[in-house]
Parts: sequence; structure tokens; C-alpha cells
Amino acid sequence: MRFISILFLLIVSMLGSGVSAQTSGTLTDVVYKTSQAGKPLSLDIFLPDPTPVSERAPVVIIIHGGAWVAGNRTLETLYYMRTLRKALNDAGVAVVSIDYTLLDKEIHFPDPVIDCKDAIRWVRAQADKYNFDSNRIGLWGGSAGGHLAMLAAYSDDAKWLGDESLVNFSAKVTCVVDNFGPTDLNTLLRTDAGKLTVFFYKTFASKLLPLRQKVIYALTGYTLEENKDEVLEIAKEYSPLYYVDSTAAPTLILHGTKDRIVPIEQSKKLAKALSKFGIYHNLIKVKNGDHGFNNISEQEIDKIVAETVIFYSEHLQ
Repeated sequence: MRFISILFLLIVSMLGSGVSAQTSGTLTDVVYKTSQAGKPLSLDIFLPDPTPVSERAPVVIIIHGGAWVAGNRTLETLYYMRTLRKALNDAGVAVVSIDYTLLDKEIHFPDPVIDCKDAIRWVRAQADKYNFDSNRIGLWGGSAGGHLAMLAAYSDDAKWLGDESLVNFSAKVTCVVDNFGPTDLNTLLRTDAGKLTVFFYKTFASKLLPLRQKVIYALTGYTLEENKDEVLEIAKEYSPLYYVDSTAAPTLILHGTKDRIVPIEQSKKLAKALSKFGIYHNLIKVKNGDHGFNNISEQEIDKIVAETVIFYSEHLQ
């Protein structure tokens, strides 16, 4: 891992103020906002080893997965996440792992993406306190978190405003790393499925049909059977693919070739759109990787982490 640290020494050269800033250590359960539903939302901060307070650390904000209805910000239980966190910290990068509002029968989009953008704004608002470099903020997301990271990275700064105390801070980021995140929700959820496809679901995949219906309702607040037009419109509105333009952030895409939850075609479509607008991107196809990379070796995970760190070293400088 030594060469990774050497690479990242290149990105901690910008100077800043803040002599009273906290420059190292771990802080947990830091409340960054109150949700639309009135609940406190927290994040954990992992600061790199002490550096002169005149040097500000770049920041990577991590957004967890869980199909928008589950999951949490804990990083240490998965080899992938704790290895990534350590590699970034060893390289002088601050890591901020966030919770966000989870969807349920009453809560739908845009609440989660509002929270993610508010977390970016919070990092800027607290830059002096934690010695963050507010000009060098990257996102990392996995699965549903990848979807949210892309929405936050590609959307207009004024879209999906949240906490009034944070609106004067920008939610723009320098780059984004997407791990097998959905890019086109209508395609993913087969919202245009005809009667034959629905019959197939009922006959040969009976357990998938109610799951699909639950996810669609959680995302949109509507059902296909009663409000198909609304479902199609909302699913498109929250599809990162349609926010790609000439201003999109540089993107690293990681996707397993054996992903049965979010097909790799979702990432291929994203790569094609980024190419169209001349946006730097790299699609890394993880051979035989499943959704979450749970079936690949720690050595392969180490390679993925190394590629990720190299990407940040090139774009958070």
C-alpha cells in the first residue's frame, strides 16, 4: 500500500487557514442536519494523521447502499470499506461517512438526495473546524449510494435544496466514484414491462414481482397499476443518466460482470453518456464480480481500492 500513500502526498499541497482546526482522529455520531421528517441525521469523520494545520485535507464523502430502504454509515464491518477508509486516511484524505433518510411507506424521493447534498454543504460549512479543503471534495457511493452520489454530483447546485442553514454553501463536488449504482431507474425497474413480462414475473419469478412493486412505491409514492405516468416521470427525474452534460464531474465506475441486481448495462449507458459530453470517466469491469463484490478475493478488493485511490489522486489535486 506504500505506493498509494506516495501518490496521495501529491494532493495535500494546498494551503489554508484555521489554526484551531481538529487535524486528526475519529469523530462518531456527529449530527449534520435534521431530516425533513424531523429526525437527526449523523455522520462519522475519519481524519488523517496529523499534518500542519496550514495544510487542508481533501475530503471523500461515503454514501452507503441498501436499496434506499436499509443500510447505515458503518464502515468497519466490510473488508472493502475499512480497507478503502484506511487507504484514504493513510494518504492524507479525510473520510466522512453519512447516514441519510431511508425510504418507507410515507417517505419517498427526493429526501435521500437532499440529505446527501446537505452533507456536502455541511462539509464546506465546517471546513475551518475540521481542516477540510472545501475546494477538494469527492463522493463515493455503492449501489443505492452510488445512485445518490451521481445525482448529487451531476445535478444543478440549486436543485433539491434542504436545510435552510446550509443553503448558502455549494453542494458541487470535484469527482465521484460509483460502485454498481443504478443510472436509469425505468430500465432497472422495468416500468415499461408489458403484460407478457408481468406474466413471466408472476409465473417464474413470483418473489421478484412484489419486491419490484415495493421498490417502485418506496421511490415514487405511486403504483404502476394506478399511476403509471407518474411513476415513469418520477423514475426518470431521479435517474442520474439524464443529468449528464458538459458540466458533469469526472467519474470512476466500478461494476461486476456478474451483477444480477443492477446489470452492468446500467454503467455502460452511463459511460456512453459521459463520453458524449467529453467528461473524463473510467469504467472498470470487475470480472465475475457480483453486486457488492462479495464473491471476489481480498486481493481483488485491494486492486479496486488502489484504482480508486489513484483516481482521487488525479482529480482531488
